[in-house]
Amino acid sequence: MGAAPSVARLLLELRGRTRVDVRPSGRSLQVRPKDSNVIAVHIHPGGIDLALDQDRANEVALSIEGAYVRDDEPVTQVSVEAYLIDANYDALLDAAVEAVEQRAAGKPVKAAAAAPRARATSTGTRAPAKPKAAAKPAPRPEPPRCPKCRQYELLASGECPSGYC
Repeated sequence: MGAAPSVARLLLELRGRTRVDVRPSGRSLQVRPKDSNVIAVHIHPGGIDLALDQDRANEVALSIEGAYVRDDEPVTQVSVEAYLIDANYDALLDAAVEAVEQRAAGKPVKAAAAAPRARATSTGTRAPAKPKAAAKPAPRPEPPRCPKCRQYELLASGECPSGYC
C-alpha cells in the first residue's frame, strides 16, 4: 500500500497493544480484532475511520482536532483526514485501540437504535417481535404471443417479428 510512516508506526503500535488482524482491501487496510470479521479501523488513502459506539465517537471526535463523526453508516465512525494523523497521533492510537477492543467485545450500535431494543427487553413480559418476511413481487403478466405461429412475442406495434405471419 505504500503507507505513510505515521500509519505504519500506528499499525505497529496497535499490534503491540492489542491482538489484531490486518487485511488489505484494494488501496486500503482493514484492521479487525483477532479471529473476527468486524472492521474496527479502516485505513485508506484519505485517512482513517474508527468504528466506535455513538457516545464515545462524539467524545473521541472532540478530542482529535479535525475529526468528525459519520453516523449515516450502519456503524458510527470517527473519520480523521490523512494530513491530520501526525498532529493527533497519540489520541488516534488510543482511539484505535479502544475501537478494536469495542469491536472484539461486541458490535457497537447506534444510540438511537439501541434505545428501542433496551426498552423492549426491559419490559420482560413481551416476546421480541419476529421480523416480517419480505413481500414477494407480483408475477409479471405473460407478454402477448403471435396468434398465428405462437412462437414469438408480439412487437409493440402488434406485429409478429418473424415477418411471415
